[in-house]
Amino acid sequence: MKITSGYRNVRFSPGIFFLYFNRLLVQIGIGIYGIFGVIFLYEQFGASIETVLLFFLAFYIVLLTMNHVSAKLIGIFGMRNMMIISIIFLIASTASLFFWELSPTLFAITYFITAVLYKMFYWVPYHIEFASFTDKKTRGKQMAVMGNISEIFLGILPIIGGFLIAYYGYQIVFLLAGIIISFSVIPLLLLHETRETYTWSVGDLIKEFLEKDNRSMVIATIGDGFRGAVGMVIWPIFIFILLEGSYSSVGAITSFTIIILIAIRFFVGNLLDTVGKEKIIRVSSLADMTGWIAKVFIESATGIFLVHTYHQFGRAIQRMSFDTEIYEQAADNGHYVDEYTVLKETSLMAGRVLMFALAIVVVSIAGIKVVFVLAALATLLMTTVSRKTRVA
Repeated sequence: MKITSGYRNVRFSPGIFFLYFNRLLVQIGIGIYGIFGVIFLYEQFGASIETVLLFFLAFYIVLLTMNHVSAKLIGIFGMRNMMIISIIFLIASTASLFFWELSPTLFAITYFITAVLYKMFYWVPYHIEFASFTDKKTRGKQMAVMGNISEIFLGILPIIGGFLIAYYGYQIVFLLAGIIISFSVIPLLLLHETRETYTWSVGDLIKEFLEKDNRSMVIATIGDGFRGAVGMVIWPIFIFILLEGSYSSVGAITSFTIIILIAIRFFVGNLLDTVGKEKIIRVSSLADMTGWIAKVFIESATGIFLVHTYHQFGRAIQRMSFDTEIYEQAADNGHYVDEYTVLKETSLMAGRVLMFALAIVVVSIAGIKVVFVLAALATLLMTTVSRKTRVA
């Protein structure tokens, strides 16, 4: 597959095409309720931010310990089969949300378990395959093209999801999500099966996590996990409260912000491959950091739109450059691509665990906005990823 509009000589192998088609369908399925998933949990947990944070803290503590197990399973199941199994768990977790009100305790537990298993079976194989399939020379452009395709859909889904929830309730979006996610198995069936032999023990993983030569990547990815967790959980709850529980307003603002960023993502892809990722990561980190700080002062719907758009501008540039650098480092590790991926995913989960643990304390004592300041500081950690990482 070759894309020529806007990006000459950007080619996609059959492997990356099928892998990304799967990811796109998953994104669309999850995106139909997307930002409202956290809001749903917030409402089900009695509008208690601390309870939501505690739920996610436990969730990511479990995932932190599962990355090692996930990599070990690749040698048994193969990457394609693991991702296929993961989709089954994702469908089950979506079904748990659909049936939640029938037995909140039972389906909260079911959702927790199946969501953990989905992420455990999906992300390590996905990242390994993605690093292997993408082309180093044009990886920034490839990711920009794929990112924009995703954003076209993700830009309209929040407003659709907000409208459906406002008028028909959550169950309709959970049902649609389950149906769409089911189709995401088809592209995976067209992938060739590949296996990697993951050679590390738990002791090796801990040793490499603490290894000085890996410190820059580990610290950067911890910062990414911390910052991302705030955007994933704290931000949706914050705007839902500020907009007085209006699903349609939450969806509309989210959609408009994403649509504006589509053009930016095309620009970023070219910039990455011409200017260089290391410089862009540092410059974009400043915009990302100031965006988080600006969110402390938001008091209205207009403020949400303006500040979030500015913030997402910086984040779009940093996200693209950061991810491209991470995938390049993974691909450069050759035989150790699976070990590198597990190290990266473990660092990411560690950042999320750290954020949720701190946020429980901070929200209880100082309020939700102070967490945005912590996210701003975590953003600065991501600039260390520009230093090359050794995996032995």
